[in-house]
Amino acid sequence: MSVKCPLSATSSHIPTPIMKIDVQTTKPLEFPTPCLILPIWQDEELAGVLSELNAKTDDLIVELNADGFKGKVGETRTLYTKSQIAAPRVVLVGLGKKEKFVAQSLRIAAAKAARATREMKRNEVAFLAPTSSLGKEETAAAIVEGVLLGLHSFDEFKTDDETKNRTKIESLTLLVEDDAKSAKRGAARGQLLAEASMRARYWVNVPSNIKSPQYLALQAQEIARENNLRCEVWDENKIQSEKMGALFGVGRGSDNPPRFIILEYCSAGQESAAPLILVGKGMTYDTGGYSLKPSTGMEDMKDDMGGAAVVLATMEAVGKQKPNRRIIGLIPSAENMVNGQAQRPGDIVTARNGKTIEVLNTDAEGRLILADALSYACELKPTAIVDFATLTGAISVALGTEAAGLFANDDAIADKVTAAGEKSGDRVWRFPMWDDYKEHIKSFNADIKNMGRERRAGSIAAAIFLQHFVQDEIPWAHIDIAAVAYTREMQPLTAKGATGFGVRLALEFLQD
Repeated sequence: MSVKCPLSATSSHIPTPIMKIDVQTTKPLEFPTPCLILPIWQDEELAGVLSELNAKTDDLIVELNADGFKGKVGETRTLYTKSQIAAPRVVLVGLGKKEKFVAQSLRIAAAKAARATREMKRNEVAFLAPTSSLGKEETAAAIVEGVLLGLHSFDEFKTDDETKNRTKIESLTLLVEDDAKSAKRGAARGQLLAEASMRARYWVNVPSNIKSPQYLALQAQEIARENNLRCEVWDENKIQSEKMGALFGVGRGSDNPPRFIILEYCSAGQESAAPLILVGKGMTYDTGGYSLKPSTGMEDMKDDMGGAAVVLATMEAVGKQKPNRRIIGLIPSAENMVNGQAQRPGDIVTARNGKTIEVLNTDAEGRLILADALSYACELKPTAIVDFATLTGAISVALGTEAAGLFANDDAIADKVTAAGEKSGDRVWRFPMWDDYKEHIKSFNADIKNMGRERRAGSIAAAIFLQHFVQDEIPWAHIDIAAVAYTREMQPLTAKGATGFGVRLALEFLQD
């Protein structure tokens, strides 16, 4: 049976910011706007527009430099121009040093500048696109991503007047010297990437009294309707009949039964082509089961479907982009709860590919539901599989919150994922998967166990476990996003809460 949610959220409608984005070739100091954002390099002499502005404001920028403004990445200062130029206010934002400049530098700068503009209660802004090693298109995309992601916050359940009346930036104009056509392409792509990330953030931030496996299935079905994708949802009976014993075992303790979600995009003529498959872990809430988690931080376990959010948002963006290929998204989804039917430590389950698994810890449930999804993915004979999962706490010990863990059975796919991470700003770091680690998950009572050795190579052991459900000849990458899917503090591109990590990486990977 399914429990009726106390709050209604059966639609995939997400209140993304309404922002008009335009590209102009007007001279920056002559463009009429409530606020003009000008980027500035660290340790560089003033030139061009900045030199002109400095002259018009009686060396005000030079004075700021003397007072400690260096132009480090994201550093901002506000100038009041006193009608010396068309914009009454200018926000200077640092890009850092030229030799270290990358797209992520510009995203962070744009986010910080946009927040500074919002604090001044201005709802329109113009941003001068810097000339750099990035092309016009990539520059425009990075600015739009930074502005949208930096301004985003999850206010869906706030009812106070301060939140309701908060100033919103409704218009962004990119000012470029030339080649407005390339800049417009970049701005459109930046908007697509940012909005997809924000949708993933929304799904992760939604509380688990609303968000169940059935809820994720409803989101997938609505995405399919709106973007002409194929969607199939397996209920708990179908999951059992399809021999997904690992997924069913995890979900059997909840009144909200498990679901297996299939989303497929296929362009004309690609129906028989081998698909590229994305898999996302969809634990809509995780108590740990009988291996109960500590109460501290359990309220954040609504984020345990971060991988599913990546797949949903990416598939929706794919439906809008319409690439000439076949792409499938798979989401195994369950709640890890406790009742008289719940899985116990010591139970043995059989996965779809026939392997038996001894469940030594019911809190290592994500790898169990992924086992059946990966087995199913291999049956579709894909060109490659990439999975996203909030899988192990151990990954944060290894990498902190600066990157996700990457595990792969193929160097080529690992290189492509790494490159996509560098370009998108969703960085990954590859770990080894040597055969020696297989000893960590050998079971005395079954083929394998769902736990490695205590406090030793926990993230690697989890990846080695997953590898048992991927056929050797299929390129596969596993991305452990447990440390980066949710943040408990304000970051340059993210407010407290879900980050949307992985969506832009996935879309960059698919573009390649």
